[in-house]
Amino acid sequence: MRNGKSISFSDFRDRCGTYLGKLCFSVIFALLAITAVAQNQLVSGTVTDESGEGVIGATVMVKGTKNGTATDIDGRFSLNTPPQ
Repeated sequence: MRNGKSISFSDFRDRCGTYLGKLCFSVIFALLAITAVAQNQLVSGTVTDESGEGVIGATVMVKGTKNGTATDIDGRFSLNTPPQ
């Protein structure tokens, strides 16, 4: 009894459902936030020689990984880096 009133089973179920729904939403939101932080980052740029011309086919690697790419005809590259 609460304040002289009895609580029915359906009221109890509705209140628990509301709290459990909020709890589930909070847990899912936290997991999505953690996943978003752990996403790869896109790194892009241009490899040039001493005269400022783009270097065709230069290899660009992420240090400490086997992740890499080669530059295009203008010396440009882009690659995804793993989270730190």
